[in-house]
Amino acid sequence: MMRVLAAVFIALLSLPALAADETREPDGMVLLTVGGLVGQPNRGPIDAKRDSLLAQLKADFKYGFAFDRAMLLELPQGSVTAQPAEFDKPAVFSGPLLRDLLISIEAAKVKTSLVAADGYTGYLMPEDMDGSDWILALSADGEPLGIGQQGPIWLINTRGEGETVGEDRRGSHVWAVVYMHVGE
Repeated sequence: MMRVLAAVFIALLSLPALAADETREPDGMVLLTVGGLVGQPNRGPIDAKRDSLLAQLKADFKYGFAFDRAMLLELPQGSVTAQPAEFDKPAVFSGPLLRDLLISIEAAKVKTSLVAADGYTGYLMPEDMDGSDWILALSADGEPLGIGQQGPIWLINTRGEGETVGEDRRGSHVWAVVYMHVGE
């Protein structure tokens, strides 16, 4: 009897650990895929047919994490007030904080590249992410960012007076982000 009770007790203690290991998969349309050094993946390698845009963008990974809009909205949200060149006046951009998104999938803290739907790329180093509130903006002034409006995801933060993007596109405000690669 004691062995049965001990086995039941151990099984009950294991349930939370097993539940924590379950990784959520997207229910809706995937807006963002993260590949590379991802410790908690929810998808396998790139499939050139199913992932034709990612293949065209030369994304390559063995494991990745796919986010739909609902999953992105479940992450800790932040906001940034900025006036990018594409806007006539300052706007409040909101969406998940980049560093929290990376923590949620146990991504390595290394160089992270961001790739737009048109192939434009930018990157951030760990010190860039730690030094500023980078937002994966899903909306501006409460309105969702759509395709053609720098969306559905726009990497943005506030920039100091006179701060610009380097020629190497480090710290670029990449819009229409569809893929992020963690690591080289």
